[in-house]
Amino acid sequence: MQIETGLFKSISMVFGSLTKSILDKLMIPCSRHYLRVNTMAIDRGELLDLLRSKYTEYIFNPDPFYDDAIYIIVKGPYNIPIVDKKIVVDYIAAESIILGAPVYRPGIVKFDTFRAGEEVNIITPNGLIIALARTTMDSKKVKQIHKGLVAKNIVSKYRLPPIREMPEYNAGLFYPQSLPSIAVTHILNPEAGETIVDCCAAPGGKTSHIMQYSRGLARLISIDRSIPKINKIIETITRLELPKNYFLYLGDSRYLDSDLPMIKADKILIDPPCTALGIRPKLSFTKTYKDLLNNVAYQRQFFKPAYNILKDNGILVYSTCTITFHENEGNCLYIRDLGFESLDVEVPYADKVYLDNMVFYRFSPLNHDMNGYFIAVFKKISS
Repeated sequence: MQIETGLFKSISMVFGSLTKSILDKLMIPCSRHYLRVNTMAIDRGELLDLLRSKYTEYIFNPDPFYDDAIYIIVKGPYNIPIVDKKIVVDYIAAESIILGAPVYRPGIVKFDTFRAGEEVNIITPNGLIIALARTTMDSKKVKQIHKGLVAKNIVSKYRLPPIREMPEYNAGLFYPQSLPSIAVTHILNPEAGETIVDCCAAPGGKTSHIMQYSRGLARLISIDRSIPKINKIIETITRLELPKNYFLYLGDSRYLDSDLPMIKADKILIDPPCTALGIRPKLSFTKTYKDLLNNVAYQRQFFKPAYNILKDNGILVYSTCTITFHENEGNCLYIRDLGFESLDVEVPYADKVYLDNMVFYRFSPLNHDMNGYFIAVFKKISS
């Protein structure tokens, strides 16, 4: 797998001689696929019983540390039969198809001529064969449409149940979410009566978890900068049927202190856009070193406004789904210098990392077979 030199160096500042092993591990899915139980709709044990009774091909287990998390054992890897025809899909679509998802028109890059009902191989732009599928239409029809189902997965490299097609998903009984992402809200520990700000809230995973964790009793302010992102949050909250006693603000959290100066927050969550290099499976590294530097410059614009609206001794949780030094440890050095002190908490599965009298929590693909993820916890120093 090719990765730009600058990105490689930033990752190797963290992992050193293990960097290549990390990159290799990122190319395959985690062995456990996590779901967060909507505990305001169903008990975890009830959901496990329901899923085990209906989807007997798969193994569902409760997580031993987080009482609202369950996981599915990912099946595979399987050998993919090779056929004459192929459909090339983009890397975003490929990361779902490799786990058994159908092939939809928006993810298709190019394709051979084929008939409806014909078997085709699904491959990535760099030639990795990820599935054998059966087409639902002929290739002439594919040229005429912009959305819709094009092929059903027969054999994929790995396999999960069709999570977003499950009745339990549509009923709002769970939210697909990685274990490290679930851990963030447990670390934030939102309590009744606290004012909590989720700065980059779309698509609503952590916002909905905060609502669920606090039983709807925290004063939650969820912010994102575009109408489509706001609509994603609404869609998530609506599907989960969570109480709508939260303030949803269309705005840019980089200007939070000037847009909403009346807020005095007890806790703030910043999980900003990042290079997302820790998400698995990562079938190609298309980000560049320039992307990395642009992300860092963008991410740092959130921290000063957060400092300004936090109460003295208020808590800031910073998290990313990436593995670069610049976006993680480098940003934490910047946060510390604004007037924060690092806090030491317990985070199951995470490696505890120390740097310059600070402590961070890293989820590693090599330890516990997790996504690459980073979490830091800070307290605002009293002025």
